[in-house]
Parts: sequence; structure tokens; C-alpha cells
Amino acid sequence: MSIMQVLNIQSIPGLPPLQSLITCLKNRQLLLVLDNFEQVIEASPILDEMLAGVPGLKVLVTSRVGLQLYGEREFNVPPLDVPDISVALSRTELMHYGAIQLFVERAQAVLPHFTLTDENAGVIAQICARLDGLPLALELAAVWIRVLPPALLLERISQARLPVLTRAVRNLHNRQQTLRNTITWSYELLSSAEQRWFGRLGIFTGGWSLEAVEAMMQSIAADQEETVVFNSPLEMLEQLLNSSLLVRLPGTDRRARFTMLETIREYAQERLIAQGEFERLRDWHACYYLREAEAAELGMRGPQQLEWRARLTTDRDNNRAAMEWLLQRARDGMRIGLCSFSGQGSSEGSKGVAGSRILSSRGVPGDGLLAAELCLRLASAFRPYWEWQGHLPEARNWLGAALEVPCEHGGGETVLAARAKALSETSRLASLENDQPRAVTLAEESIALWQQLDDPVGSAGALLHRVWAAYAMSEYEIGKRLCLEGLRHISTTDDTWLRAQLLFYLGTAEGFTGDYQQMRSYYTQSRELFEQVGDKSAVADVLKDQGAMLLLEGKYVESIDLLLKSVQLCYKLDHKQYITTNICWLSTAFGMRGEPDPAQASILSAQLKGAGEGLMDTIGLTTWTETHPFVQLVHQYIRSQVDEQSWEAALAAGRALTVEQAIDLACLGKGELL
Repeated sequence: MSIMQVLNIQSIPGLPPLQSLITCLKNRQLLLVLDNFEQVIEASPILDEMLAGVPGLKVLVTSRVGLQLYGEREFNVPPLDVPDISVALSRTELMHYGAIQLFVERAQAVLPHFTLTDENAGVIAQICARLDGLPLALELAAVWIRVLPPALLLERISQARLPVLTRAVRNLHNRQQTLRNTITWSYELLSSAEQRWFGRLGIFTGGWSLEAVEAMMQSIAADQEETVVFNSPLEMLEQLLNSSLLVRLPGTDRRARFTMLETIREYAQERLIAQGEFERLRDWHACYYLREAEAAELGMRGPQQLEWRARLTTDRDNNRAAMEWLLQRARDGMRIGLCSFSGQGSSEGSKGVAGSRILSSRGVPGDGLLAAELCLRLASAFRPYWEWQGHLPEARNWLGAALEVPCEHGGGETVLAARAKALSETSRLASLENDQPRAVTLAEESIALWQQLDDPVGSAGALLHRVWAAYAMSEYEIGKRLCLEGLRHISTTDDTWLRAQLLFYLGTAEGFTGDYQQMRSYYTQSRELFEQVGDKSAVADVLKDQGAMLLLEGKYVESIDLLLKSVQLCYKLDHKQYITTNICWLSTAFGMRGEPDPAQASILSAQLKGAGEGLMDTIGLTTWTETHPFVQLVHQYIRSQVDEQSWEAALAAGRALTVEQAIDLACLGKGELL
């Protein structure tokens, strides 16, 4: 039915229908409401003419596609608000969320006795979150409460949303009968090129950057004879945003990010499979995020370490998806073709692969690379990030899975180098878990491979992790010898960061063997090199260990000063592993200082020890220093200054502290606040 029919306006003889309508409305005040205008979006210029010819006219349009008229003001209709499922909320708190309210209301329409309970509240919250708060999706899902308990409904939705979200309702339009029909309605409004790119963007998980889309376009242009339709990625993204199929995410001033609602992404992946591009683009996606991870591994050693860490955190869903895919392809013995590497690289460019001359210097052969190699490289590149974030169990799981994949045949030197690096990184994790025999075995296997490959930089990196295990087992002379061997492997210009690490560990050996002057010299050299490359986290690590070593000299006040300086820097960097070990050492330092009296110092020490133990449990850390004979002897002395009940109470109080409260407590113990 036309606007003229609804308003009961007749055409004026001699005038076209539009001019007749404008003439009749010219002196009227009118609000015109047009619903589902995307069906006739080509008619939007008519609205422009009407607005120009009728001063008192206002038009309210609902449409899945923007009109793209001058003066148009868009009001986005967002999904209903959903709870953060990582935060435990009561059923009363959950009922304040629109998505929960709608789900419960529609569930009660088909099952009157259904209520939100303490038992099902968490599951219902997950259902609403997985459905992105979309009203139609919530209504279609709630109907299943009549036949499925919430936990089973969540399981079905987690496996695949679209097959579940369907129901025949006689008084709804066909496009609203299922969620798939609703999305298909929008999809079919796209041009063929827009449809192809909509499917391709479904390859990303949790969002993507503009740089990632640019790289994908370059890769596809290099590999396929595809007619260029869009002048730039921005043009394509703008078209899909205008069709309400994408969402622009909040981001930094320099990085634009986009995403799809998960239900829409599931549909996009179906289209991508139908286009026959799914596996190729999954390969490309994994290679892109491998390059990003390897660039970040190097970047986190320099002045932009916080920016790189933030990028890895922002793309954690893509990173995990890349790891899962490479692991699957590796287990199947697959190769990743050369085309998957075209258009690759981070926006800042790649400077190679950390810790290996071979991996940095070799290109991609014509037949591609074994997925097993790429899987090992990706897991290795993430180890420093996982340690920084306090995700040690995740690091252990991924590296362990990657190392279990057999890759003896057809890989050549780069596969061996990738395996050597993964063994070295896993050795570091074993030391952090205080499994020193395993750490030694892994490091020595890595060293043997690097020597076989004649890669001195790789050997030096593996020696570094072997040294850490030696210190944990009180083998200080062995550690010192290995540090000197590592330094001989690299020149002063080879790898400044690695040289600084070896000097740092050499200083620790000198401290444990009583040469404090030489210890300070090596620590100073190391810190200066870390400052030169801009690695603030490594500077904080040196300050931490130097503060701990001062305890051996009986310089408790100086020790506390350095440890507080380190923990405050670590807090700014949000380096969870270093924060934790700093708090543990501060516990020891305050207890040994014994001020204002041994009993009060013991209580403060117990509180900080409890805080440190709680943080260690959270991040999966078992620091070897806690089982060192010297540290155990000191802890026995500190504990003896108060009765058992007071000690245990203080320990429990410390475990209840937040990170900020623990640091403030240490600062108060020194007489200053953070």
C-alpha cells in the first residue's frame, strides 16, 4: 500500500504522484513512520524530495540498511543488555538485565511454573550471552524450555545456534519464523561481492582490525583472479556496517576494530563453507595471527611492550582459534600452502622470529610449511605473553599439545628449529612450576637440537632456561658456566636483549656464590642494556632479583627499597608473575628486618606470604625459591616469632587481600603508600 493510499490522497490532474503528494502535504505538520524500509531502499531519494518540499514533515524509518541521505540521523537499536558471565551474580541482580527478563518471560509463556533460581541462574545467563541479547533469538530459545532443561539447551546452543532457533508461529512473517530466516533476509539485500566478503569476515573470532582485513584482501588478490569491486577495505566494511551485519567496536585512536554478533558469525561461516573458501581462509587466518604473535614476542621486549600485550589480549579469541586450527591441521599431517602467507605481516612489519637465526632468515618454500612447524612456532611465541598475564596452565596445555604432534618427516631445518624453541619455552614453564628435572631434560634436548642446526642464538636462549633450572637446584657453578657459554654464542650486536638476560643470570650466580661486587656489576650491565632496548618489564625483573640478593648480604632496608620499586613498576605493567614473586620476597624481607619488633614483623610477613601464595594459586605458579633451603630456614625463623594461631590468622588474612591491598600493605610496612 502506497503512502498516498494510507493518507487517502488523490493524484492532482497534470501532476506526477510524488508532486501531488508534496502539494497536498505542503502546509501540514506530519510524522511519517515507515517500517522495514530496506525492502524499497532504492526509493530513499523520494523521501529526500518529500522532506525538501514539505517543511513540516518528519520521517521516522526503521530499516536494516541506512538511507544514506544528507541530514539523516541514525539511532541504532542495540540488543538487550546481557550480564558478564565471568562475574558471579545473584538471580536478583540478573533480573535487572533485559535479556534475562525477556527469556524468563517467554519461557513462562510456554512453561508457567518456570522461574529463575539459584541453580539455573548461571546457565540462563550463559544462554542469553551466547545469543548476544537478540530478542528474536531469546524468544525462539525460550520456547525450548518446555522440552529441554536449561543446561541441555545451553549445550545445544553452544554446539550450533541456528538449528535450535526455529519455530513455526502462525502470526509472524516468514522471515521471523527462524533466526536463520531473519539473517537471510538481510543477507539477500547485499550485492554478490558484499555477500562474499560477509562470509569471509566470518573467519574471525571475537572481532578483527582494519589491518587484518587489508591483509586478507591482499592475500586474496594475490591468489585469485577476482574482479576488484571495492576501492578499499573501508568501502566494503562501510557497506556491511550500513546493512547492520557488522558492529564497530570501541578501540584506540590508531586501531579500528569490527565484529559480528556470534549468531550472525555462525551464519557467515555457513556461507563461507558454501563458497568453498573455509579451509583456505582458516589457513590464512592462522598464518596471519602467527605473524602477529611473533611480531608481538619481539615487540614485548621493547618500548611498545604494553601496546603489543594489549593487541594480543584484544585478539585472544582469534589467537586461540588459530592455535586450535593449526593443532588440528598438524595432527592431520597437513601443509599450509604458500598462498596463505601472501599479504601477511603485522602493520609494523616483521623483524624476524625471536630466538632463532634459522626461523628469522628462512622464507616460505613453494610447497608451504608443515602445520606442525607453525603450531610449534605459535605456541612458543605466546609463552612470554602467557607468563606475563599469569596464564601458565594455558601455556603448558598449548605447548604440550604442540610438542606431542609428530613431525619427523619432510620438515627440514625449520621444523627442528621450531621444535627446539618450543622445548626451550616449555623448559621455562617447568621451572616456574618447580619441576626442575623436567626443565633440565627439556632444555638439554633443545640445546642439542640447536647445536645440530648450528644456530648460536637459539643455543644461547635454551642455555638461559637451562641456567634457571640449575639455580633452582643450587647448581650455581654449573649455571655460571652455562651463562658464559651462552655469551660466547652471541656477539655484542647479535641480540642485545638476550645478552642482557645472560648477564642478568650471571649476576645471580655471582650472588649465590658470594661475590656480591661482581653480582652488582653484572646486574648494572644487564639493567643498562634492558633500558637501552626499552624493556621495562626486564628492568623490573632485575630490580626484583637484586632486591632479593641483598637479603643474602643482610641489607634488609635496601632490599625492601628495590623490591618496592620493582613491584610498583610491575603493577603499572600489570605483570602478574613478577608482582607475585615480588610480594613473596617482600614477605621475607620484612620478616628478616624484624621492625618495629620481631612479632609485628612476623605478622606482616605472614600477611604478605598469604597474599603471595594466593596469587601463585591463581596464576599456577610454584616458585622454586619458596623451597630453597636458605628461604625455608629464614621462614622458619620468621614464623617462630609468633604463636601458631596468630601466624595462621595472618596468613589467612593475607590470602584474602587483592593485589592492590597487598602492595599497599607492603608500602605501609615501609612507611609509604603506592
